[in-house]
Amino acid sequence: MVISCVLYLVVNRKPIVEMHNVVVRKADTEILSHVDLRIDAGEKVAIIGPNGSGKSSLIKVMTGELWHDTSEPGAFVRLLGSETWDLFDVRRAFGYVSSDLQYEFRREISSLEAVTSGAFGSIGTNRSQRVSKDLKGRAEEALRAVDSSHLAMRAVSSLSTGEARRVLMARALVNDPLALILDEPMTSLDLIGKGMVMGAMRSVAKSGKALILVTHDPSEIPPEVGRVVMLKQGRIFVDSDIGALNEENLSALFDVPVRLRRVKGRYLAWS
Repeated sequence: MVISCVLYLVVNRKPIVEMHNVVVRKADTEILSHVDLRIDAGEKVAIIGPNGSGKSSLIKVMTGELWHDTSEPGAFVRLLGSETWDLFDVRRAFGYVSSDLQYEFRREISSLEAVTSGAFGSIGTNRSQRVSKDLKGRAEEALRAVDSSHLAMRAVSSLSTGEARRVLMARALVNDPLALILDEPMTSLDLIGKGMVMGAMRSVAKSGKALILVTHDPSEIPPEVGRVVMLKQGRIFVDSDIGALNEENLSALFDVPVRLRRVKGRYLAWS
């Protein structure tokens, strides 16, 4: 159960994610190479890198969807303090949002139903799933947490991309996860949509939950993020506090000269 995992982490002070010497291969290609990574409960982390650097594969390892090469010496992945886990519990503990997931919700269901369905890991609900008063209340609270209560009865198909992305964030929060994982959450959003999602990210970050943001753009990193992990060609290139997000490291990461400015806690980068 997630509750028991939370108690275990608090009492024993275990990280929510811990990887050592993790290698992932597809055919003859290493897509993750000897990765060491630890993320603790409550941390706000940005994982940044160019397209094809292995960011999404790293997230799939975190969520138990992708297995590492166990023949590598000393290799392990520990989720919620354990090397063995129930995938359902992991999915409850890590709320996951991606732009790809949004395409699966293009149907005539209300936003409230979409959020509620997160408790079952389904797309929408059906008659075999009991939606209790408590669950409905949790879904409403999750919508409030991302400033989207007014969308509850709107059909998901009628929402703007930014509105729909916030509803998916609420869906990921309905199980009260330890961490919210956002994989390129600004994809396909205009400036209004990006503003909506940024506001929702900041609200979640201030709630005390861990936030793991995957991006290739420093401008998407909210001020609450205190750590940056740079991934290049499947390897950890930089893992440090947010001060490491600088022109020198970004230029080396993207192999082009990068200029960076920070304005009111937000970053602007260009090459």
